[in-house]
Amino acid sequence: MAAATAAARAGFRVVLAERSRHLGGQLALAGRAAAHRELFQRWLAWAQAELLEGAVEVKVNTLITKEDCAAWRRVIVATGARPAGAPLKLPGRLAVLGAWTAIMRPTPLTGSIVILDQDGGWSAMDAAEVLATHGHAVSLLTETSAPGFLLRRSEQGAYLRRLDALAVRILPHTRLIVDGDGRPNVFLRDLVSGRSSPLADHVGAIVVAAGRTSDSRLFLELDSLPGVQRVGDAVEPRCLEDAITEGTRAVRSGHFL
Repeated sequence: MAAATAAARAGFRVVLAERSRHLGGQLALAGRAAAHRELFQRWLAWAQAELLEGAVEVKVNTLITKEDCAAWRRVIVATGARPAGAPLKLPGRLAVLGAWTAIMRPTPLTGSIVILDQDGGWSAMDAAEVLATHGHAVSLLTETSAPGFLLRRSEQGAYLRRLDALAVRILPHTRLIVDGDGRPNVFLRDLVSGRSSPLADHVGAIVVAAGRTSDSRLFLELDSLPGVQRVGDAVEPRCLEDAITEGTRAVRSGHFL
């Protein structure tokens, strides 16, 4: 969206194609949680006004192919990120889903929920807050001293205060273990004491926050075309400020003009 508005300001005819139903990517997902809701709403209102003023043609629910791009002078690939890591395989009744899915669809889950914070970012904390707000009993596991260990201390503290108010159970220095071949068992191990305890019977779902990786599949298809450039999470995961800056610079650079 930053690249589209910058290109429109520079006088180009611009088409912004979005694969999903909504604009905003990672920020739209984060905006479903309390920590980012106001930021997303304010930013989206500003960005949509910019797109409208620049007469950017916006196409949602649109899947772009190499053939679609061949006739364009420049193509900026900003396809964002996707969840990292292989899916966790657990036995029997336990549902396993990623943090992004839990944030988008918190209501169908039953039983209490265990969240694994494997990346230390916002997704585990947001999933815990969204699920607890929808009435689920939530336990948040981290192998470190506290979840969200990559966040700024003030931001981490604000999360923890809200999670405490929602009665989210925080389990530091804890690892989920799957053991056994024929009939595997799932249990929790305290990494400080070494003691283990079986996963409670009332747990119905495991939510995994494993971070993100670049979604560069479209760029790899387009790499043979001239005038193709990728930005933001499509290169590697970025923070919001870096993604916006990079999208804007992509248009202002000599490569684009």
